[in-house]
This record gives sequence, C-alpha cells and structure tokens, in this order.
Amino acid sequence: MIKNKTSLLFEQKNIIPVEELKFNSAKEEIDILNKFEILHNNKINLNYVNNDLIKIISQTDLSEEILKKLRKINWEDFKEIFSKRETKRDEKIYEQFLKFIKTELGILEKEEPLTKTLTLTSKDMKNAESIAQDLFSKKDIFDETLDSRNKAREFGVEILFDYNEVPNKITVNDFILYFNRRLAYFTELLSNRVDQLTLTSISKLKDLFETNETVSVIGLINEITKTKNGHTIITIEDKGGQIKCFINKDKLNLLRQIEILCLDEGVAIVGKIGKDIIWTDEIIIPSPPNSIELKETKNEEYVIFLSDIHFGAKVFVDEAFTKLIDWLNSRTTSDELNNIAKKIKYLIIAGDLIEGIGIYPNQGKDARILSTEMQYHETARWLTQIPKHIKIICIPGNHDTDRLSEPQLKLPYDKAYALYNMDNLMMLSNPSIIKLFGEDASGGLTFMIYHGGSIFYYADKIQFLREKGGAKTPEEVVKYLLEKRHLAPSHGSTLYIPDSQQDPLVIKNMPDFFITGHTHKLSVSNYKGCTIVSCGCWVEMSDYQEKLGMFPDIGKCTLVNTKTRKVKIINFYTEKHKREDKK
Repeated sequence: MIKNKTSLLFEQKNIIPVEELKFNSAKEEIDILNKFEILHNNKINLNYVNNDLIKIISQTDLSEEILKKLRKINWEDFKEIFSKRETKRDEKIYEQFLKFIKTELGILEKEEPLTKTLTLTSKDMKNAESIAQDLFSKKDIFDETLDSRNKAREFGVEILFDYNEVPNKITVNDFILYFNRRLAYFTELLSNRVDQLTLTSISKLKDLFETNETVSVIGLINEITKTKNGHTIITIEDKGGQIKCFINKDKLNLLRQIEILCLDEGVAIVGKIGKDIIWTDEIIIPSPPNSIELKETKNEEYVIFLSDIHFGAKVFVDEAFTKLIDWLNSRTTSDELNNIAKKIKYLIIAGDLIEGIGIYPNQGKDARILSTEMQYHETARWLTQIPKHIKIICIPGNHDTDRLSEPQLKLPYDKAYALYNMDNLMMLSNPSIIKLFGEDASGGLTFMIYHGGSIFYYADKIQFLREKGGAKTPEEVVKYLLEKRHLAPSHGSTLYIPDSQQDPLVIKNMPDFFITGHTHKLSVSNYKGCTIVSCGCWVEMSDYQEKLGMFPDIGKCTLVNTKTRKVKIINFYTEKHKREDKK
C-alpha cells in the first residue's frame, strides 16, 4: 500500500490505516488527527482508521454525549471487519455497523441548529393556565421502565414485549449472535413443518452429495439469482455454511413463491441432494395457519387507534383534533357517539406524537414549535383534555426520537417528562406487544403496536406489493410481514440495534390486532384472525408527501368494538382542498 504523509502520521500515533486515506484538504487532515488525539485522551481505543471512519469522525463534535456513545463500542473487536471483509456476512455486518454508528451519533443527515423558542396562541395560553404546573416539572430521578410497569398494573395492561436496552459495548459478536438468534427463531418455527427424518444441517450435507436422497434444510436466504437459461438459484445459510438450491423454470408453483421471497428471511428447502446443490422440490415459509378465527371479548369494550399526530407541526389540524377531544368528552350532537365515548377504555397511539426537530433535513421549516421538549409540552396540553377513564398507550415513531434504529426505546423522560407526568398515559417501546381485557372471560386480546419503519421498504422492493398499491395499501405490506413472521426480515429494510440475546422484531405469535402508522394512510383489514389497522394522520399534506405521491388520510379515528370486532372510522376533518389519490 502506498502511504501518504497523513498515513505515516497516524502510524506514528499507533493508529493503523487499513487502506489508503483520502482527504479533501490539509485542514481536514489536521482536524482528523486532532480528533483521534481527543478520542485516545478519552480512553476510546480506536487504533485503526479507514475512509469511512474518517468521514464519520469528521462529522462529529466529540461532545461528552458523543464520547459516551463511542465508549460503548468495542473498537478492537471490529478491526478485522474493517480491514478484511471476506464473506457476504462480513460485508453485511460492516454496512449495518456503519449505519448503526451514524444513527447513534446523529449524522445520517446533518442537523439544523435548534432554536428553543415557543410561540403560543392566546388559546394555547388559556389551555396552559388550566393545567397543573407540576405536569411540566422534571424530576431529578425517574425510571421509565418502572413507570410503565406500575401504570400497566393500574391500567389492566399485560406487557408481553417492551424493549429495554441492556447497556454494554457493541461488538462484532453481537451482530453474529443476532444472526444466530434469528436463525434459531426460524428453525423453531419451521422444524415441525418438515420430515424430521430428512432434516439436517448444511454442514452435514457433504456426506450425502450425489446420493440423490431427499433432504430438508432450514436457513436464511443469502442470495437469489437467475441463470442464463432462466432457472433460479437460492443460496441459503445456517451456522454451518451455505448451500445452493436450484429451482427449475418449469416449476411454476415454486416460481410464484420465489417472487415473494426476500433476502435474509428464514425458509425450509426440501429436495434431492446433488453435488454441492439441492434440486428443489418444495419451499416452506413460516406463515401462520389459515384457520384462525377472529377472537372476541365476552363484554362490550372499546379501543381507539391514532398515529402520526405530529403535535408542533405547522400543518397540524387542530380543528379536527378539537372535535376528537369533544367526542371523547361526550360533547357531540350524536347520542350514539356520546354513549360510545363513555365506554372507550383505551387509546393506542402508534408513534409520531410530535413533528420533531433535527431528525430530517430542513425539518425545522415544518415545525411551529422549534423545540422537542416544548413539542411534548404541547402534546401534554392536548392529551390532558382526554377523560381520565381512557387510558392512553404510546410508542415512539421516527419523528419522536433521534434514534431511528429499531427497536426504539420508549420516549426519553428528559424530553417527554410532561407526558410521563400524566396519570392516564403510559409509554412503551417500538415495537411492543400487550394484552388488554385479560379479566374478560375470553382471556383478553393481544395487540402488536409497530410504527411501521420497514413498510416503505417492502412496498417498494416487492413487485406484487407494488402492484397492489405499495405504501398506499399498508395493510397488504403488513400481511406480507405476518407471513414472514418478522417485522423486518431483510437486513437494511430498517436500521436495527444488534441484540445478542434475542431478535426483538420477530412475530412469534399472531396477534389479535396489528396496529401501525407511518404511511399516513388509513386502512383496516382482517387476515388470519388478526385485525390490521393502519392509522392515518393529523397533519395536512406536506411538500415531501406530495412529491412521493402520498395522499394522507387526515383527521380520522379508528374505533373497534371488541365484542363484535366491528371497526368504525370516524372522520373529524373537513377538507379544504380536495385532492384525488390515484392508486
């Protein structure tokens, strides 16, 4: 390798360049050297460098908060991945780690400077005066997890899954173990669907090469390719190795299956073993059974669903949300609606409570309130107007937090303390799973709540989903994910935090309800015993959505009667400018 002057300077400081370094200017070289000096002085043992690391470090301010995050990474453990990536799995770990570290440091997109100003209307001031001031008081010590557990007991909520990050250093092994946990999950789902006598691991197949025996293997899809003759080869992988699985172009039933496969999902392959290849006869995916009926409660109960409210946005439809508040307080002209409102027990909000600041480029121009903390204050002012008998359950969305990687932890207390101070509101992670009405004779209903970070990916990448309308039909994407038994089966479909103990995005059991948002499209569908609710939004269309051709469903609330499983959509929005949404 040809070493430039800066590479030699790095080596003098015991920092090894693993590739030829490139800089835009002499000033950038000096700045990087100074930053690495700061890293070492703060006991961050990053003793190697490449151009990707230079780009990342150059965009950080090395504040104490950033240094704290960098200390959580075992850099020595990642050295081999940075210097030598021999396999596709190494490359995936490297790319996912880069996305992870950029997201953790807040440099996926350059943030705008924050202006902590809040402009309140006279109506806002009047509302603020009517709310107890202790709602906006921050406690010195607060445990978000303990708060959720205590409120869950009080609200009659059984928490089946709520992600709480265990603080530790991120290592290469975390990514490998994450892969292994995912493989183990799919193996458990699929192993009882194949003949146990033919089931074997990939590493043991070499003893059977060219015997033409029937074998069954379970693995994750590493690659899907076409031969020049139009046949398909799927490469699957388990802990012991990889095997190519050949699908003849004349097997039309298998070709239809291949069209809906995605990389990294778990499958079982059944076929005859050749030389280092399986002649595929069957592809099995872990789809849920077809004969699941809609489960109902014995007592008449009501739950409502909202998402993407975006409090603090300039285009927030306050008139529509005021009408929603009036209904929940039984102040409408409809006796029927007023009576239903009195029976509502839970309100679930599937993320994006606020508009947010600094998460996306030029995001400040869409916000009326230019402070995340003050946007949550605004949220509390609105939500405290909801009657106390309605228990509010919230998860974060991509606008709520600077951590876009999933699973997302529940909202941070230091920003959203006004919401934590509400007696009838509890926070959970994204995703989360809960059971409600457990005291009912039916045993209760399960709700999977997921903001929907991966929906746009599959709506765009999978052809048959594009043909069904893509992100304009989010219920079809959710059905696809339910079939895969995973919220993000493909690496890259959403940023993820590697967890060596579990894969937090799996769908182990079919929920009774799947609640999502993110697309701003409202849809309701029943699928294999699960009611899929994609919530709309409470903001008018932004320039960004218009460019995407996304026409939002605004100011609509989804209400479900759990005794009948009937869903009702209540519209509180009066459109000022009618736009046609062409699918």
